[in-house]
Amino acid sequence: LRTPLAAIKTQAQVARAATAEAERRHALDNVLVGCDRATHLVEQLLTLARLEPETLKHHERCDLHALAVTAVAELAPAAIDKDIDLQLAEGDALRVPGEPALLAILLRNLIDNAIRYSPRHSVVRVRVANTGNGAELTVIDQGPGIPTGSRALVWERFYRVLGSGEAGSGLGLSIAKRIADLHGATVDLSEGDGGQGLRVSVTFPV
Repeated sequence: LRTPLAAIKTQAQVARAATAEAERRHALDNVLVGCDRATHLVEQLLTLARLEPETLKHHERCDLHALAVTAVAELAPAAIDKDIDLQLAEGDALRVPGEPALLAILLRNLIDNAIRYSPRHSVVRVRVANTGNGAELTVIDQGPGIPTGSRALVWERFYRVLGSGEAGSGLGLSIAKRIADLHGATVDLSEGDGGQGLRVSVTFPV
C-alpha cells in the first residue's frame, strides 16, 4: 500500500504548488488515478483475506456461462477504452458446484487481466464449454504472454511480469488461482492462438 499512497501524496503536493491551471488539473487527475489504484488494491487484499477453505461452506449449482455474460458486460467499458474487441462465445447454461460471488471474482480478474495486458485494437476471447473432462472456462488474449519460466511464479502474491508497462497489484491471478483451488478446479497457462498472447484455461468438475 505504501507505493500508491506515496504517489497520491506526491501528486497532491504538485497540485498545491502549481501556479498554472493546466498543471494543477493534471496533478489532480493523477491523484484520482492513484486513488483508483489504491482502492483496487485494497479490494483485492480484502478478497484474498477472505479466501479460506471455510469460505465454501455450501455449494450452489452456478451457471458459469451466465456469470461470464455478466463479467463481460461489466468489463466492456474497459475494453472499449482500449479499442479491444471483447468476445464471448455463444453457449448454453453450464452449471458447476460453487459459490457464485467467488466465481464472479475469478471471471472478472481473468478478463480484466487479459484486457489490461492486451495491446490496443486487439481481441480478447472468452469461452465456457463442456469439454468432456469438465466445464472449461477459457480466456485468450493477444498480449505479450508469459514466458514459460515465469508461469509458475504468476500465481504468487504481488508477482508481476517485468516490462509489461501496465500498473497492477500482482494479486489478480493469485486470487483467481485460489478461487479455482477452492472449487477443485485446475488452471493451465499456455500460448494463445497462433502462438501469440496468453490462454488461461480453468477446468471445473461438473
